[in-house]
This record gives sequence, structure tokens and C-alpha cells, in this order.
Amino acid sequence: MAAREPVPVRSYRAVVDDVERRIYRIDRWRLPLPGGIEVRAILYTLAAFVAISVFAGFPVVERLVGTLPVGIRYLALPVLAGWALAAWRIDGRAPHHALAGLVRYTVKVQTLAGLRPTRAIGSQLPPIAALQVAPSGDEARYRRGRVRGPARITLRYPARLELERSVANNGEEASQASRRVQVTAAGERLRPLATGRELRVPPGSEVRFR
Repeated sequence: MAAREPVPVRSYRAVVDDVERRIYRIDRWRLPLPGGIEVRAILYTLAAFVAISVFAGFPVVERLVGTLPVGIRYLALPVLAGWALAAWRIDGRAPHHALAGLVRYTVKVQTLAGLRPTRAIGSQLPPIAALQVAPSGDEARYRRGRVRGPARITLRYPARLELERSVANNGEEASQASRRVQVTAAGERLRPLATGRELRVPPGSEVRFR
């Protein structure tokens, strides 16, 4: 007797997924079928029985199975449906797996952009009346602007703080002017500080970046 050639198995799942759960014995009574009964066929039979019972009241289904005897309607048809579904393969998959995949494909977004769900091709977006673009503030420089208190400002890069003072009409320094601080970057090439410096702006005060 010639030795059989070994069959390479590239995946463990390729072997386990093909194993069918079967029933060969119920207590001490052995089933008269040599190959036993697939558990999946029993479940398909029960599902077919429930479906026939539920949809039997519909006019179309009643015309198809209403004239059949009760034994054929509630016994032979479910058994035949269970056997057919258990033997049916859709692209190598069981019918319930194929149905679950079809539902997932229908429900999920089918158009991706950068591996993220997006609108379908050809869909129209509502028109935008105005679009405002502002810097995020993450760049390594300070942008021109002003911050009015109360606020907290965290300086991540070196800067020079200057207290702005102005002279009022009567020759005295204005009280409101002493509440203004100017922030100027200390050089063009800035390196981030090891620890950010927090600047608190009280109500009525103002910090200007230039």
C-alpha cells in the first residue's frame, strides 16, 4: 500500500471552520443516520417552522401553502428547508453567515476617505454662506492679536513682556494704559520652553501680541 502524500495546512482555521457539529446519539438511542444530523440543520428547520407559522396569515403565503396538509406544511416543509439550507454554500459560507455579511455591507458606509467613513460620491453638501479660517496656535511663533481678561495664557516659547504706558491729556499716566501688556517674540527661531509660563489676565486688562 503506497503511502499518502502529506497535505500542507496553511491555517488552523481552515481546518476548524470546516468541522460540522453533529448529533449521533440522544441519550442511549443512536440515530439511524450514519453521518448523524447537523446541529445547523436542526436550527434551520426550527427557523423555517417559525417563519411558516408567522407568515402563514399573509395572503400570498396562504395561497401557496394554505392548501397543503398540516403534516406537510409544518413538518415536511421545515425539514426540507433545513436540509437544503444546511447543504447550501454561498461563496463557501453558510447561508446565515452570508446573510450577516450582506446586512453589514448594507448598513455600513461604503465610501471611505483616508480609511474614514465619508459621504457617497456624487452627493451634494449644503452651501456655506461664510467660511472663517483661523490659526490653531500650535506653530512655533506668536501671531498678532489681543486677549482681553479675564483669561489665562500659557506661553510655550520665549517672549518679552512690556507694560504699555501712555500719557493722558492732563499729563498724567492713564490708569487704563497700565493694564495693557505687549508680548514680543524673543528672536525668530524659537525653541520651546521646558515648562510653559502661565500669564493671568485680570478683568479689564488686555494682552497684545505683536
